[in-house]
Amino acid sequence: VFITRRDTLNIFHEPFGDAFYFGPERISPSWTRWPADKISKSGMGHYTYNLVLQRILDAAKDQSKRVFIKDIAEHIVPPIHSPNAAPSSLRHLFGPHEARNPSLFPTSILQKFQFVFLIRKPTSAIPSLYRCFIPPLNAITDEYMLDPTELGYREMRLLLDYLYPPASRSSEGDQVDTPILIDADDLLADPDAVISALCERIGVPYSPSMLSWPSPEDHAFAKSLFDKYAGYHEDALNSTGLKPKPAAQRHERPKSRDELDKEWEQKYGAEGAKIIKDTVDMCQEDYDYLKQFRMQS
Repeated sequence: VFITRRDTLNIFHEPFGDAFYFGPERISPSWTRWPADKISKSGMGHYTYNLVLQRILDAAKDQSKRVFIKDIAEHIVPPIHSPNAAPSSLRHLFGPHEARNPSLFPTSILQKFQFVFLIRKPTSAIPSLYRCFIPPLNAITDEYMLDPTELGYREMRLLLDYLYPPASRSSEGDQVDTPILIDADDLLADPDAVISALCERIGVPYSPSMLSWPSPEDHAFAKSLFDKYAGYHEDALNSTGLKPKPAAQRHERPKSRDELDKEWEQKYGAEGAKIIKDTVDMCQEDYDYLKQFRMQS
């Protein structure tokens, strides 16, 4: 949606993932499963967390555009497989008596950004992601294992609770200290209402044209952002806009968990279904917690 506003926004797509996966301080263990030359071919083997941060801060000096970043929580909040991660390139940012927070950055850096949280129910998100690790998409992603510790639900919850501690959350109706959180189901049900309400909250002028990106220029720009994670954004690259789900689909009875379990087994086999079920179960509690903060359009 926001790539359509690149005239007023300087857009970064998962920039901290460059350091998380590829750089010398890489936190993800994914590289241990990759071909030996994947990091060198990425061109990001030298990307430290501080390098990525400084590029963002430098871009923010352009007064004609706001910086817009789309990233994933575990890229900045150490996931459970690396709870004590502390990139050395960021140490100089911390004062001698500064308390650590759940993220890799000092609070003074976090306060430079306005956070918007986007969640999707695990029963939809996990099967969709799992496709990237099996044929035919894994021939593009070059990935063959879904890592349940790198999905971001727990990390997003930790970040939200730090930025908006329960004791300081605003009373109902007061949006000043209320998290800005969107649930994908709400977004797909009424994109116009949700995106217009979001734009009002973050101070970006809204136009219904933001929900459409049919031009070759839009697609070329999106591809330039998504290429570093080839195969993970095929649906987005093949889309031309964000349209509400048909009314009939919006009013369908939600499938029960038993029905979903059977559907996953039919699509992905017993082994794949077990991976999906176990991962969904691991993420569900954090999703349910986050959902209580979802923005009402």
